[in-house]
Amino acid sequence: MISGIFQFFFPLAAACYLLSVLAFLFRRQEIHYFFLLIGFFLHTLFQLSRGLFLGTWLPNSIFDGTYFLPWSMAFIGLGMRWFSNDEKNKAVIHSMIIPICLFSLLALVFPKGIIPPDPKTETIFVALYYSVDTIAQACFILGAWFAIFHLKGKDADRVFNSFLIWGFIFYSISQVVGAYWAYLGWATPIHWSTKHLQSASIWCYYAAVLHLRYFPTWNSKHEARFSLAGFFLLLIFNYSTQISLMSFPRIGG
Repeated sequence: MISGIFQFFFPLAAACYLLSVLAFLFRRQEIHYFFLLIGFFLHTLFQLSRGLFLGTWLPNSIFDGTYFLPWSMAFIGLGMRWFSNDEKNKAVIHSMIIPICLFSLLALVFPKGIIPPDPKTETIFVALYYSVDTIAQACFILGAWFAIFHLKGKDADRVFNSFLIWGFIFYSISQVVGAYWAYLGWATPIHWSTKHLQSASIWCYYAAVLHLRYFPTWNSKHEARFSLAGFFLLLIFNYSTQISLMSFPRIGG
């Protein structure tokens, strides 16, 4: 029963996100919002079902970045719709459904099975690391999305910069949590793997972007362009890791 639910909800959620994009493009805002909510509800059920897939509660599976990334973006997007009173950026906020849908459709090509747990993952810090790390990536990606509108003159409030700052905060927390997990699992806070080097590269990149504003000739247009470049850095690093994990044996396909 759990296996059937596990396989069924995410494609439905992705379909709803796609319908929401179509409604947004045709300026049918009520229909767009309806399908966004339905998609998010189904997506949430899918994430929860991953935690119960093995017949016992396993939170690590919920935070698989392939599926948790678009969920995090949808959660942030809905939060901005509910709590933002900024009429100037309303259309830009609604447009967030486009990257949500794109990353959901991209996730459909990856296996939905769960990599069996091992002794090194039997700690709450694994779930904490992956959840915070993925939320940070969601902020960076949405920051890049808003940077496009800033370059077009439609984001005068520099909302993209707020996403970069929050993304950097969450990513810094994830690095500390990840170091502690590495100490518990490998007896060292630094494990010189490809994943760790990629994480360090991303942290250094966004630290540089946020601090370059102190240069006299630096402006928000420069920061927006670097935010877009950071998106491609994340895309390459994140999905190169996901592709390498496709060969791992999984339970559930």
